[in-house]
Amino acid sequence: MDSRRAVSAAWCGLLVLLGACGERAVDWNAPENLLWREKSTKVENGVELQYWSLVDASAQAVYDAIADVEHYPDFVRGVDSVQLLESGPNTKTVQITQRVIGRQNNAKVVWSFFPDKHRIEFKTLVSNVNYNDGTYDIEPSPDGKRCLVHSVFLVREGTGQAQAVPIGVLASGTRESFLAAAEGVKKRATGLEKAPASPK
Repeated sequence: MDSRRAVSAAWCGLLVLLGACGERAVDWNAPENLLWREKSTKVENGVELQYWSLVDASAQAVYDAIADVEHYPDFVRGVDSVQLLESGPNTKTVQITQRVIGRQNNAKVVWSFFPDKHRIEFKTLVSNVNYNDGTYDIEPSPDGKRCLVHSVFLVREGTGQAQAVPIGVLASGTRESFLAAAEGVKKRATGLEKAPASPK
């Protein structure tokens, strides 16, 4: 019996150690940091970029701001236009024009929304510069006043271009676009950037 307990304790200790070596625990009392942590991983045909943001706004407010895709030109720097092409109960398909690495990227993107989980997914269907698929997972703080946003982007080179953009340059451009979007989302979520009035 004692040997079984010893083995069980050893396994528990190992699992705790592995957990500690994995994702960093969130200090909810830490200062706001829109780039609290980042990770870059090479994958087939591209690169996976992950960003964690500690935001001084509620999970619901941040979710609502990210989900307001058709109004991105109002509060996300670098987004020139968004046209809503199609919408469903939990999806939006848009044509978005955005400046990336000094070029105008015109892309057709489908967005999927999971409000109960505070999760948003998007997938690029057509693009003239680069393909960017990703997710946003938003975790509320225990008191509900702050949140941690985990953003994941899978960046791949576009196809059929006269001048292909190197994946390293695309990754750098994606990081800059992420920071611009994070700043805009924070302002919208906290009311510093007002939402447009609803049509009557």
